[in-house]
Amino acid sequence: MRLTRTDWKYLVDTLLVLSFLGLLVIGVLLAFVIPEGPLDPGGSKFFLGLHRHQWGDVHAYLSLTFAALVLVHILLAWTWVRGKSAALFGKGWRAILGVTVLAALAVPVVFWLVLPKNDPAYAEYGHGEGRRALLVDERGSGRGEPDSPAPPAAVMPAEPQGTRDQTVSGQAEAGTAEIVITGRMTFREIERVTGIPAADIASGLGLPSGVSFDETVGRLRRVHGFEMSALRDVVAGLLEKRPPSALD
Repeated sequence: MRLTRTDWKYLVDTLLVLSFLGLLVIGVLLAFVIPEGPLDPGGSKFFLGLHRHQWGDVHAYLSLTFAALVLVHILLAWTWVRGKSAALFGKGWRAILGVTVLAALAVPVVFWLVLPKNDPAYAEYGHGEGRRALLVDERGSGRGEPDSPAPPAAVMPAEPQGTRDQTVSGQAEAGTAEIVITGRMTFREIERVTGIPAADIASGLGLPSGVSFDETVGRLRRVHGFEMSALRDVVAGLLEKRPPSALD
């Protein structure tokens, strides 16, 4: 069956409505349901198995799809748009349409002009618990501290820039040792670095008993939905329970 122009308009308009509803639902999730910024211990940015950034990616793809469908919609209705514009604005209809397009492109600029720049309320976004230091003192206590410029000790390789959100790092200070946990490590590697049994780490995270200790932390996160901040807290808590002699 050959589709007529009216059929195409119906199809495009239907897809426009679906795209708009998708944008609306995900926008509500990002604005009111999935937390943003630094998280408290035990918090999570996952919803239905997808991370906040993944929902943001879907929102971006839907936005591009919606914009493309709007252009197709205008092209399909161009005869009407041109005729109606000429009837309303006479010979200046082309200029009016040009100004309308420029006004649409200027909307992001307007928001940029009215919103505060370098707002301190957003300064800590992207620097949550997962990037704070895990410092272990000689008495066996674990605590999260900001990164310090002191030289590192016992450093494990850090993640590349693109995967820093999967890293728990710390800097060595007087009486402390640094432990860096990345998404590419396994529980067995964490056990070798910290001396904490991999089974205890998995149990502390509430993972099932059959979980593989040779699987990377990054893959386990995607499957079981825990945060690096939760892993940091579990390791810190287990280190705190160890006797002082265990760290000698």
